Amino acid sequence: MKKILIFAVFCLPFLLLSANSQLVQAVVSIGGRVYDITNYQPLGVNIEIFDQNGQRINKIKSNAVDGSYFITGLKPGMTYEIRFSDFDYMKYTYSIQIPMTDKYLEYSKDFLIIPKKEQTKVQIPVKLFETRKSKLKYGVDVFLSDYINLLKSNPTVKVKIVSYPDENANPDENLSLTQQRSNSIKEYFVSNGIDADRISIEGAKAIDPNNPPPSGRASKGKRYIGRSYLIVEGY
Repeated sequence: MKKILIFAVFCLPFLLLSANSQLVQAVVSIGGRVYDITNYQPLGVNIEIFDQNGQRINKIKSNAVDGSYFITGLKPGMTYEIRFSDFDYMKYTYSIQIPMTDKYLEYSKDFLIIPKKEQTKVQIPVKLFETRKSKLKYGVDVFLSDYINLLKSNPTVKVKIVSYPDENANPDENLSLTQQRSNSIKEYFVSNGIDADRISIEGAKAIDPNNPPPSGRASKGKRYIGRSYLIVEGY
C-alpha cells in the first residue's frame, strides 16, 4: 500500500502537466457571416483579432460573396477582441471569452454592420420596456452593451433615439411615454461613458408604421411592445 501511495504521489505532477498540456494544445474556432444591417447583404470587411494583452494575433477578411469568415487558433481560458472595419461602415468590436476545455470547440456568430451613412435607421431588436412603461426592463443591458461598444468604437458618430408606443390611444400620452423611453435609453448610454451631446431623443404619437402590431391569428396571446431605433445623424 505504501509503495502504491509513493507511486501515485510521484506520478501526480506528470498527470497535472499532461492535463495542462491538453488545455494548451486545444484549439477553439469561431465562424459565421457578416451582413449589412440595413439590407442583410453579405459584406467583405477587414477583421482583426487581438488577445487580452492588446496584441494583434491575426487579420483576415470576410468573403464578399457570402459574408463568411472563420477565425481559428483561439486558446481556452483566454479573452479575445474581434474588430471589424471598412471605409464605408462603422467600426465594430466584439469581445469573446473562451471557456476552459481540452477539446476542439467551434462557435457560430453572425454580425450586422452599420453603414457610415446619415439617416441609417437601426432597430433595437429586443423589447426594452414593459407595456406602457418607460423604465428599462431588467437584463436588457446585455443587449444595449453592443450599441455602447459601437458608439465607443466610433467616437465621432452622433445618433438619435426614437421610440414608439404600444397602442394608438391618446396621442399626447403616447408622445410623453415614448419621449421618456428614449430618454431612458439615452441615460443608460451616458451612464456607460457616452457623451450626452452625441445623443438626441424623439418620441412618437402613434405606433410604428414599419412594425405594426400583429393581427388575426398572429396576434393571439402576444403582447405588442413598441420598439426603439437608433438613427445616424452624423459621423
